[in-house]
Amino acid sequence: MMDLDEAITVTKLIVQGDPCYLMVGWQSDSFEVYLFNKEKLWKGRFSPNRLVGFSKNLHMSEVAYFANVKRSLSQSREDYIYELKSGFFYWKRKIKGSVIIEGFLPMELDPTPKHAHPDLIEVLVALNKHMKQKVHNLKSSFQSIKSDYQKCLRDTEEFLNLKIEMEKALCDKFLSLLSVKRSKVNSLKLNRAYLKDQEMLDLH
Repeated sequence: MMDLDEAITVTKLIVQGDPCYLMVGWQSDSFEVYLFNKEKLWKGRFSPNRLVGFSKNLHMSEVAYFANVKRSLSQSREDYIYELKSGFFYWKRKIKGSVIIEGFLPMELDPTPKHAHPDLIEVLVALNKHMKQKVHNLKSSFQSIKSDYQKCLRDTEEFLNLKIEMEKALCDKFLSLLSVKRSKVNSLKLNRAYLKDQEMLDLH
C-alpha cells in the first residue's frame, strides 16, 4: 500500500503549448487523473488492464513500468511530450530523435466548470474522495491485521494451555511411575532384610 504522502501528486505540465495542472490519485496498480487548465477539466482512469498491456508492449515488469509512469507524471520532464488528443491523454518519451508512446488513457470532459478558472471545488471533492477511500482501505487493512492477530493470540493461548496440560499429565505420570518404582525398591529391601534375618535364625 502506498504511503499517504505519495498517494496524490499535482504537477504543472505543458500540454500542446498550454499550461495545465495534472492531479493523479495513485493506487497500487492503477490511478485516476484530473487534468485542468483555465477553462476546462478532464477526468480519466488508468486501469490495471492497461498496466498489464503497456508493460508487456514495452518489455518491462509491471512494477518497473508503474514506477516509470509515476516518475513521468509526478514531475514535468523535458524528455517527455504530454498531449491531449481525441479524448485521450498521452505521455511520450523522446529518445535520440524518436518518440515512444509510453502510455495513454481515455479522458472525459467534465461539463461542470463554468468559470474562467479551474473548478477547484471539484478538484478538492475528488481529493477528499480519494483520501476517504485511502482511509477506508487503511482501516480495512488494520481490522484485518487486528483480526489475524487476535486469532493468532487465541491459537497461541490454546497451544500453551494444551502444552501445560500435557506437561502436567506427563509429570503426574512420571511421578506415579517413580512412586511405583520406589515402592518396589522398598519392598525388595524389606524382603532382603527379612531373608537375612531368616538365615541368621537358621544358623542358630
